Amino acid sequence: MRVQLTGDNRLGITQEVLTVLVKSGLDIRNLEVTTHYIYMDIPALRKPGLKALAEAVKSVRGIHEVIAIDLLPTERRRLQLHAVLSSLPDPVIAIDTQGFITQTNEAVQKITNKSEAKLRCYPLDKLLNSPITALLQQAAFQIPETEMVLGTETFMLHAEPITSRDKNDTEVSGSVLIFQRPTRIGRAFSALDTRQATRGFSAILGDTDVMKNIKAKALRLSKVDAPLLILGETGTGKELFARAAHEASNRNKQPFLALNCAALPENLAESELFGYAQGAFTSAAKGGKPGLLELADTGTVFLDEIGELSPYLQAKLLRFLQDGTFRRVGGTKEIRVDVRTISATNRDLEKMIATNNFREDLFYRLNVLSITIPPLRNRVEDIPLLARHFISRAARQIGCQKPSISSDLLELLNSYPWPGNIRQMENLLFRAVSLCDEEYLLPKDLDLRIEELQDTRQLEIRSAFQNTSNSALHQDGSNKPTVPSYKEALEIFEKNLFTELYPRYPSSRKLAQALKVSHTTIADKLRKYKIKAPYQR
Repeated sequence: MRVQLTGDNRLGITQEVLTVLVKSGLDIRNLEVTTHYIYMDIPALRKPGLKALAEAVKSVRGIHEVIAIDLLPTERRRLQLHAVLSSLPDPVIAIDTQGFITQTNEAVQKITNKSEAKLRCYPLDKLLNSPITALLQQAAFQIPETEMVLGTETFMLHAEPITSRDKNDTEVSGSVLIFQRPTRIGRAFSALDTRQATRGFSAILGDTDVMKNIKAKALRLSKVDAPLLILGETGTGKELFARAAHEASNRNKQPFLALNCAALPENLAESELFGYAQGAFTSAAKGGKPGLLELADTGTVFLDEIGELSPYLQAKLLRFLQDGTFRRVGGTKEIRVDVRTISATNRDLEKMIATNNFREDLFYRLNVLSITIPPLRNRVEDIPLLARHFISRAARQIGCQKPSISSDLLELLNSYPWPGNIRQMENLLFRAVSLCDEEYLLPKDLDLRIEELQDTRQLEIRSAFQNTSNSALHQDGSNKPTVPSYKEALEIFEKNLFTELYPRYPSSRKLAQALKVSHTTIADKLRKYKIKAPYQR
């Protein structure tokens, strides 16, 4: 039976209690003493004898209470620690200063197929098949992430010393080794990414038919576990769609990791994506480093600006897409992972294939599923919604009063072609809100020169005129250019002009405003040439 004695903090009180136990013929297996408390494990004591023992012990001056308890404090802490270790999915090993194992959790026992009794006092070097003990001793039993094989799996090993402190010194009595799978680290990176705070297609703003259709299509394709290619101009929100596709997929509990292929030179992009082996280059971390593909195992890797990959990386990525295996930079071991790839680009990959700047076989591997994000000029009806959202968010970030949008500014926003799309609008409105001291935002606050808008319109009309010239001056059987009549040329020009501009100003009123003619004139011309809105085609 285990008992707890409560008493005064008096010198010699424990010795007097032990004398009473000796006289009573009771042996003690364990004894713990703290301020005001004495804990004892007395194997021969039974419940009927507790009352007699309590009366004998209370004869000691300063002992006030004797009660039975289920566990001694150290036993309770040991069981709690064991429960914590057993609940951890990562393997955990505790060792002494000589490198012998003192404790393991169930994850280690399962991986090594050894019981806790067999692992206790087992040499760590033999278990890991590596002279790790000498490294730990040299580093005071504390080392950063180092790649290590436990059983048949590769882990990132992190070691922390076990220390005991007194007033004058700190003594190291061993080390705790934590083994983390690369996938678990990838999930941690993914969880720390604050950009995932807004998730799902419902978080993507857009109420126009074209946006509703593209979101519905993307949602259906998200459920299919195959490579997805997202096309669209710069600033249209391709990464937002990629994250939403991951969240809607069956891999949404696993990591989502992104790599901008245009932001890094070839050698860095390769090591970031595929990782590198120990000694791969001069500044390589000891033990090597896993790449995004390993960290995202069972999850999703998003490759932004895929059109910027070098031919060498295109070939290496193609091989991975074909059989799911790759080698680290400087490595010889084949690594297999289960990763879904989502890629995006604002470039015309088919034109790049024609000029031998992109591999055709890689294109077809990436383009199993695809969606095209419309530019902002093709969804003008969404501009007021987006503008109010960006203004509200900017005001929260800056900590200022949210200004309203003046009618003149809204007209300018609707008529501007937005070559940088949503990203350009967000940045311009953030700058405008940060500098605005008035109740309303005006066109002058946007720092958007009207001359730029006029130049853009002139380029649009010039493009339509060029198309007219190409259509009108055709070849006849004698290979001589044929010039149409003035009326025919005018009709060709009008049709090309409206065909060119209507996707950018997708309503008769907006197009009439841009061309400075009546709404009726535009409506008549659209009916005459049978031109429909882009999303109605």
